[in-house]
Amino acid sequence: MVQEINRVIFVPVIHTDPESVETARKTVIEVRPDVVAVELDRARFHQLSNPEEYEDQSQGAQSDFGVNDLMNQIALLEKNLGQETGARAGTEMIAAIEAGREIEAKIALIDRPIHVTAQALGQVPLDEIYRLSNLIPEANEDISDGEAGNLMDHLKEDGAVDNILSEFRKEFPVLANVLIDQRDEFIAKAIKSILDDVDGKIVVVLGAGHIEGVTQNLHKFLQTDGAS
Repeated sequence: MVQEINRVIFVPVIHTDPESVETARKTVIEVRPDVVAVELDRARFHQLSNPEEYEDQSQGAQSDFGVNDLMNQIALLEKNLGQETGARAGTEMIAAIEAGREIEAKIALIDRPIHVTAQALGQVPLDEIYRLSNLIPEANEDISDGEAGNLMDHLKEDGAVDNILSEFRKEFPVLANVLIDQRDEFIAKAIKSILDDVDGKIVVVLGAGHIEGVTQNLHKFLQTDGAS
């Protein structure tokens, strides 16, 4: 559900979900913000803008190098989901950017650089890396068996994303910190910086799993700023 905090309109999306693509675009067109901010960094934006350059990178043989293997498997999982749903991961971000350009809004890429996240993953215990890596092939099998639609439906149920994140934190606490918490703080700081620079509204398109953490961090930064 779209929510507004201090001139910031948050649009929670589900990656690889066609409805999220339309929601992102529609919100930008209707709100007509000064800035459209999306959960991308420059490298990911370039990849999405030039998919032919990266077409084979997620299809190669899986490595045995822990972090690289995990990142390749996640990319393959997103690709398989996108093929089943008809909306590849990141399409919702590109839709928001294109809508922003139509209304002549500024575009902000607010995610932490992927290479920084990759470096942080190098500090995650290998036990967590390998346990998550071992779960992904089973998820890919479910997708191949036609479960993508059921998964999308489940993710849209009230509280589903929060429950999944809660379980993920229990099973993979350090991974959750690197993939979610650290990025939530980075994104919230970026939004606070934009708020300081513009007077109008900001539409922020984020994966649904980041909304709670980003809004909590943003509240904290705004309160700190107000108290100073």
